[in-house]
Amino acid sequence: MKNARNLIIGLAITAGALYYTLHNVSLKDLATSFKTVDYIFILPGVVLMLLSFLFRALRWRILISPMKQVKARDLYSPLMVGYMANILPARAGELIRAYLLSKKHSITFSGAFASIIVERLFDIIAILLLFAWVFMFNAQVLNSDATLSGVSLQTLATRFGELSAVLVVALITFIYMMLAHKEKLMTLIQWVIRPLPAKWHDKVEYLVEEFSLGCAIARNFSALLKITLYTGLVWATIVMSYLPFYFAYDLDNKSLESLVLLTVLVSILIVVLPTPAFLGSFNAAILIGLHDIMGVAELTAVSFGMVVWAVNFGVILIGGFYFILHDHLSVKTLVQVEEDGEQIIKESESPSNTA
Repeated sequence: MKNARNLIIGLAITAGALYYTLHNVSLKDLATSFKTVDYIFILPGVVLMLLSFLFRALRWRILISPMKQVKARDLYSPLMVGYMANILPARAGELIRAYLLSKKHSITFSGAFASIIVERLFDIIAILLLFAWVFMFNAQVLNSDATLSGVSLQTLATRFGELSAVLVVALITFIYMMLAHKEKLMTLIQWVIRPLPAKWHDKVEYLVEEFSLGCAIARNFSALLKITLYTGLVWATIVMSYLPFYFAYDLDNKSLESLVLLTVLVSILIVVLPTPAFLGSFNAAILIGLHDIMGVAELTAVSFGMVVWAVNFGVILIGGFYFILHDHLSVKTLVQVEEDGEQIIKESESPSNTA
């Protein structure tokens, strides 16, 4: 029932976002527009997308190094399968990434998941910096008349920035307390979980201990610098991956500011509108950026969004299925992780599955 509810909600959001994107466009004209695209430029776009995953794997290797030394090439499988899993109703990719890492490399699920939390912290900070870039050098672009479900783009972007900043501060504070003042943090946690059954107390304490191991990389200044560098490279390749499609559609405005703006808008809408595989939310972000803000023809903006989404999703889907077949992974197990994550996590935390 829970899975069915998530699927219905996800499909409803997807349908609404696609209607927003397509309601002013003739499907016949849209199909014709695909024939005018110079597809030769898609190749460098794919290369940049693949480079972003290379940098993600290199960054993840450093993040898990306090728990175990793993080669970057051995992280492609959980990374790509996890990203592919975002097509599932609950967008359970991060859960599956942590599960696959824990099973394949004998790392506890809590530690693996903690490394992903730290990774996401760096990503949020990167998005906030890109967001600040837009406000600092091109604030007027967010003053357009574009609205989404009656909410203005400027209000949506501002609230997203505020909530992201609060989340960053909260995560940094929690990680700092865990690493520098663990006893005080544990006292606070014990007070919070006091009403729970006694058997949960040891479990929570164990999870916090394992989570702290996953965050231990924050003690290593040199490692933090490397993670920062790879985060910069990840987002640089994501930003620049839109540029080849600009040439494919022969858009007039090929400025860095426009590329950053598209990246920020996509980042906002795929969070605000959590659709399976980002379908609809990704397309709406591209439409707002290219048409409502930059003045590109609506048909071109819609076509652009469809092609870029298809290439992105194709790279992830092909990569995910390749590693599922290569590593002989069970699709049934991956679906079970999404449907009954709590039980799978308990199994992955059993002594036989830990290093």
